[in-house]
Amino acid sequence: MFDRVKAIIEGYIQRDDLEITPDTDVLGDLGINSLELVELVCAFEMEFDIDIPEKDIRGFLTIDDIVRYLEAATA
Repeated sequence: MFDRVKAIIEGYIQRDDLEITPDTDVLGDLGINSLELVELVCAFEMEFDIDIPEKDIRGFLTIDDIVRYLEAATA
């Protein structure tokens, strides 16, 4: 799951200097704002064919948070 999430983020962010790990801070380390986060979440929704409520996005602080959420939502 981590590799899929990482690939989506890398395709969205497109920065060569970005190293994505489970501990990567979504807003701080990725350099995106909250609106861009919502757009990224839309990419996850399309990739995994799920709906992610807006209230759940607030819990996406690290890449690991996203991975754990998606694993639970697609299980």
